[in-house]
Amino acid sequence: MAQIWQQNSALRSRYAQPTLMPTAQAVNTRVACEQLEQMARRLEAAQAEIRRYQTRLFACERQMIALRRENAELEAAGEQARAEAEQTAAREQALLQQLQAAEQEAPQPAPPEVLSAPETLAAQPEPVQAEDAEPEPQAAAQPPAEPEWQPKTELEHRAAELMNWFDQMMGT
Repeated sequence: MAQIWQQNSALRSRYAQPTLMPTAQAVNTRVACEQLEQMARRLEAAQAEIRRYQTRLFACERQMIALRRENAELEAAGEQARAEAEQTAAREQALLQQLQAAEQEAPQPAPPEVLSAPETLAAQPEPVQAEDAEPEPQAAAQPPAEPEWQPKTELEHRAAELMNWFDQMMGT
């Protein structure tokens, strides 16, 4: 009987192993499926990130094109402004030369006061003043003549015009 019992044990163990193998294969298959699903999710996330980067890249490229266009426009405007500045400087230089040439060609008459002043001084006798005479009271009472105030800025010109207008209205 011991022999039969040994044979039965051997048969049971032999038939039991094939049933264990499919169970291990099923576990391995499930693990592989889970890994495959996890890798598929990672792949989708990576593809979504690539699309986001491509969108950003496309937006940056459009912005660079716009900036290049604006830069070209600004450079053209700068070149035009430089050319206009050079033309203006050349015109100013030509006008200055014409003005200097006109001043040199025109005879400059001497002012009439300068020519007649020595003649009038020689013709008039000097007044005789006494050494102990006091200065005239009117001359001593008046302070030295100050130059009349002249407006210097646009605001001062406007204020002076307004004050003159008020004076005219008041009749003074």
